[in-house]
Amino acid sequence: MIPEITQKNVHLFIPFKVSKISVQIAKNENLPIAKAVAKFYRSNTAKLLEDESSKLWHDGWVGIYDLYKIENAKEEKTK
Repeated sequence: MIPEITQKNVHLFIPFKVSKISVQIAKNENLPIAKAVAKFYRSNTAKLLEDESSKLWHDGWVGIYDLYKIENAKEEKTK
């Protein structure tokens, strides 16, 4: 039986995805991994990932990374 995913247990899906996304951020933005992790966690994408009702936790890390890139590109344009 597959357990129900709730706000209380959604955090179980996050570390693997964040680690993969952070490696990509570090590689593409030439950042140390710790700064890449922090940068991702400051993003709206990370906030959505942590919100069970968004269902973003269900997506693969590449799709979530793509959302992060879109968000990051919009922020760069407004600077």
